[in-house]
Amino acid sequence: MDTRERLLLTAEKLFGQRGVNGVSLREIVRAAGQRNASALHYHFGSREGLIDAIFDKRMRAIEKRRMEMLDRIEAENRTDDLRAIAEAIVWPLAEVMAREEEGANYVRFLTEMFLTPDFDIAKMVEGRLNHGVGRAFRMIEKNLGEMPAAILRQRLPLIMHAGSYAIADIHATRQRHQTAGRELDLDQAINNLVDMWVGAVSAPVSEETLESLQKKEAARRTAAA
Repeated sequence: MDTRERLLLTAEKLFGQRGVNGVSLREIVRAAGQRNASALHYHFGSREGLIDAIFDKRMRAIEKRRMEMLDRIEAENRTDDLRAIAEAIVWPLAEVMAREEEGANYVRFLTEMFLTPDFDIAKMVEGRLNHGVGRAFRMIEKNLGEMPAAILRQRLPLIMHAGSYAIADIHATRQRHQTAGRELDLDQAINNLVDMWVGAVSAPVSEETLESLQKKEAARRTAAA
């Protein structure tokens, strides 16, 4: 493993354990077994560059798998199948988690990024997510055309975040089971998560939520007048 890869994997693990702002770059260099304190700056330039490199490494494989699943959905004329679309969103990340410990480190890193207000995760991953996730979201929007667009736009990222947390929790539960000499049925756990994902995105919009939305839109029109 070369120096760049070792630094990247070490940072991913430590960021996932302690948060993006809970680890110094010097600690990452030291934990990666590097004597040259400038090694990280040489390879990544900054903390932001390092985080961007972590996303780039993981998302290439995740998005490739997601696009393959979406291609199959379209080839089989199942673009009205919400569950199939949800599978294409959830399973590629779950497969990374299940495949190796490093993948689980990425899931934990991702959940920490959602909680870090001074890093705009949407902006950082925009160019990488537009293809697979954006394509899936457009399919969902066509299926839920009766839902107010503002509600759906709010739901989709929230459910994405919640799904990532759930996958991290499934990994932790799997580890606890293994320590106790038991096995977690990973397929069942992820399939249940997909079911929950579909239920959350397609849940009926309550009168209370619609009333709040109408008040917000009325206030916006008044301010623009």
